[in-house]
Amino acid sequence: MKNIVLILTASLFVASCAHHSSKTEITSSEKAMGEPSKFRVTNVPVVAPTEELEIIPTELNANVDKWINYFQGRGRPHMERYLLRSTRYEALMKKVLRDNKLPEDLFYIALIESGFSSQAFSHASAVGYWQFIRGTGKRYNLKIDQLIDERRDPVLSTQAAAEYFKDLYAKFNSWYLAMASYNVGEGRVDRAVRKYKTHDFWQLTKNKRALPRETDDYIPKYIAAKLIAKNPDKYGFEGLDYLPPIEFDHITVNNPINLRLMAEKMNINYEDFKALNPKYKGEIAPLDSENILGLRIPPGSYEVAMNAAKESISDKVEFVADQDEIQPYKIRRGDTFANVARRYKTTVAYLRDINDFPRKKKLRVGQSIFVPDRTPLKEKRPELVGKFYIVQPGDSLASIAVKYKVSISDLTKANNLSRKSKIKSGVKLVLPENAALEDSKPQKNSSQSVKNKNRKVAGGKKVKRNIASKK
Repeated sequence: MKNIVLILTASLFVASCAHHSSKTEITSSEKAMGEPSKFRVTNVPVVAPTEELEIIPTELNANVDKWINYFQGRGRPHMERYLLRSTRYEALMKKVLRDNKLPEDLFYIALIESGFSSQAFSHASAVGYWQFIRGTGKRYNLKIDQLIDERRDPVLSTQAAAEYFKDLYAKFNSWYLAMASYNVGEGRVDRAVRKYKTHDFWQLTKNKRALPRETDDYIPKYIAAKLIAKNPDKYGFEGLDYLPPIEFDHITVNNPINLRLMAEKMNINYEDFKALNPKYKGEIAPLDSENILGLRIPPGSYEVAMNAAKESISDKVEFVADQDEIQPYKIRRGDTFANVARRYKTTVAYLRDINDFPRKKKLRVGQSIFVPDRTPLKEKRPELVGKFYIVQPGDSLASIAVKYKVSISDLTKANNLSRKSKIKSGVKLVLPENAALEDSKPQKNSSQSVKNKNRKVAGGKKVKRNIASKK
């Protein structure tokens, strides 16, 4: 058995609390793995905002009424699902916003952006709770690669959104313009402000050429959603079965882990385990740049998780396609959510999420829906079908190219890198199809064998890399 060190860094616990009727405060002591290491929900009195940065105006007008009516009518199934999910993340996300000295009401931006679904994405390839496109996500330090997408992590993505909102507010000194910029981009809003010589969002909406229609609707939609979420009974959303707040403990390990195997060893549902760790795209959770791996586990399961992790070490780390790679599919006679999900190797829940279908929605013949893109990788990116290499200390693109008898150009092309790119120990590189893999086997009784004994090359299965999304 390989040696594995697991350290219980903290226990994160969110006590069960009533939705809206009780005030919550989360306290934290330190940070580990980029997230709060310990927090508790306690009842505390609400303190009135005293700083301008904490105040988001709530202006009522005909446009806000229009969106309230929409959510009460045609959009009600969507709003109900969003409200049900909101309580799972409310305490956690509001704590991150408070830590950044931002108004908690920014939480409701995530409601209209994603409905609090980690799998949410847009046609512009925006992903996750806060709908970051790839470029902005990386700009705010979210890791997005073949195996990980931190846009899907509720803590890390909320931190990135907080930093983005701070920058936007600093630029415009207006929450409405900051939100409009979050929707359409600060460049577009800045040009509109300069052209029409006003910082008043409502004035800008009076000129149909100033901002896109979607952005004109963005703030009224936000205000309407916030009003309903804060007082659902008033707006006719009584008796909802809200999800309990997310609860988890935290461990770190020093080996890649097969999450499905670990869930089986812990005797817990794999999908529930993945829901605690949504940033991992596939079944394998890899080490980070510091050669450690942080995992969230069900509360009180440290001993079980420790033993399960020891038996779930993964030597192979396969690349998987981004889950936001989709293709249209036309429903045929006899199709159901279940058999379409099986055909495209996904889940019914994921199909409903990416198509924003409520639970009772049924498919009809001829209807076009989105499904995961399962085009064989060799047809889309033939240069990416092969083996991969785990970078070791002292490696460079040049030394790896020499080792496997490929050109640096082929190596960089296969990994979407430039010749000047720096590679870190632990990073997994795709090897071009013409790589001389036989020469990578260490020879017995040689110094080279000792030197390379820990260098891993996994193969046998096709590997997938993400196809770059438009920002």
